[in-house]
Amino acid sequence: MSTTPLEKSLLTYVQGRIVQFDNDAKGLPICVPEFRRSSGSYLKKRGLNVINWFIRKGILEVVGSPWLPGFWVQKPEVLQSLLDSRDFKRPTLLMGVSNAPLSHKNWTSFKAEPFMVIDNRWNSFQEYMDSMKTKYRSRLKKAIQFKEGYDVVELEQTEDNIALCAGMLERTLIDKIAVLPIDLNELIRRFRIWFKGDYKIFGIQNKGELKAFISVVEDGDCLRAMHYGTLKSNPDMIYSLAMFHVIDYGIEHGFKQINLGRTATEIKSTYGARAAENYFSFYTRNVLLKSVLYIAKRKYMPKGYKLRSPLK
Repeated sequence: MSTTPLEKSLLTYVQGRIVQFDNDAKGLPICVPEFRRSSGSYLKKRGLNVINWFIRKGILEVVGSPWLPGFWVQKPEVLQSLLDSRDFKRPTLLMGVSNAPLSHKNWTSFKAEPFMVIDNRWNSFQEYMDSMKTKYRSRLKKAIQFKEGYDVVELEQTEDNIALCAGMLERTLIDKIAVLPIDLNELIRRFRIWFKGDYKIFGIQNKGELKAFISVVEDGDCLRAMHYGTLKSNPDMIYSLAMFHVIDYGIEHGFKQINLGRTATEIKSTYGARAAENYFSFYTRNVLLKSVLYIAKRKYMPKGYKLRSPLK
């Protein structure tokens, strides 16, 4: 999976401290995450309050901004060399995302949901469609027929449009635990500041009314899908419509990779995406926290999924 270090000028907007090590001129951001409250059953409100208390006390820090998933997926040796740097003040608990589990002392790794990545080998969306097996090509045609009732347009990033998108994102995340700021308006504004013209928001409209949106970041040779929001009343097909638009945009603009992000693993594999494994890796020398991680490791069961093979 392609990962691109962010420019130093952009890092100044990321909340946290920047650590330079191993002759890396740009460095790595070390950030404090924030868990959003959830009305779902994934984690009790009291549990979230406890986690946020630990975060406020500075016990947990994260390598890379948690608001930018996929931008800092490190090799195990990079995370270890960060710890070995004399200029790095180790927190009580450090988390990094790695492309393989860490076996070094005091590290514990948990397999995360994979990033679903399409390796672009087409010159047009029609070529992409023609490369699919009959069963999956038929599904794609249904999505194209469904699209006839909608318009997909690039939205101007005005305050009104940002507020509409933030509201949809809020409803989409209502039953999920997400490492995101409380103010989703501010999140989208920050992406506009960070990435300028490389951050685009595509609105899915019906008769001029915004029904859903998908945002992307143009990251060198990689196009990254970032935020998706929808109205509760929308049909499920609108999600596929958003994903196919990202794929279409990525192909037409010549990106080598189209990263559709985590979640909906099996569905995204039907689009031709492969699974890029990654791990949440934790470092601590605290005996109590090591015991907690050991117990969690024994009880943890990665979410299962089945990958499809839609391409000829």
